This record gives sequence, structure tokens and C-alpha cells, in this order.
Amino acid sequence: MDKISFIASLPPIQSAVSVSGNGDGARVKLDVPGSEMSEVLKLLLLTGKTFRVTVEAVE
Repeated sequence: MDKISFIASLPPIQSAVSVSGNGDGARVKLDVPGSEMSEVLKLLLLTGKTFRVTVEAVE
């Protein structure tokens, strides 16, 4: 599978980044505009798999 790339931002909510109470993991929530939906839906193909996430600021 090719790389999945889309524009997103952290939502302005306190739970945008949550750290596990055990300190052994975290959860990140993203806001994604509708124009990026076709790429985001590709994430469904990765359900149950481990993958690498790369974040790059967009000017």
C-alpha cells in the first residue's frame, strides 16, 4: 500500500492528546476536513495493523 497522507489538526479540546493512566501509551484525536476524507478512509484498511505516523507542519 502507498503512503496515506492528509491534512489534519489537533482539535481544541482537552482530550486531544490523552496519556494512559498506566503510562504505557497514548491516544491522539485529529480533526480532518472533508476534503481529505478519501485519504482518511484508507486508514480502515490498516485496522488491526501497526503503522508509522509522520507529522509535518503545513505553512
